[in-house]
Amino acid sequence: MGEYVKGAEPDRWHWCKNCKQYPHVVIQKRSSRPASDLCDDCQDIEKRAFRKIATT
Repeated sequence: MGEYVKGAEPDRWHWCKNCKQYPHVVIQKRSSRPASDLCDDCQDIEKRAFRKIATT
């Protein structure tokens, strides 16, 4: 994907910049996908994008 970011606690890991919960102030960054604590909205955006690619 790219970069995973997290805002202030109790935030979760985000990677889709168009996520409505994407943090304005980034507290933590990492390049590898975290094993847990992933943003539900980012996961939904990712799933929709993969489905769209699969149907084209």
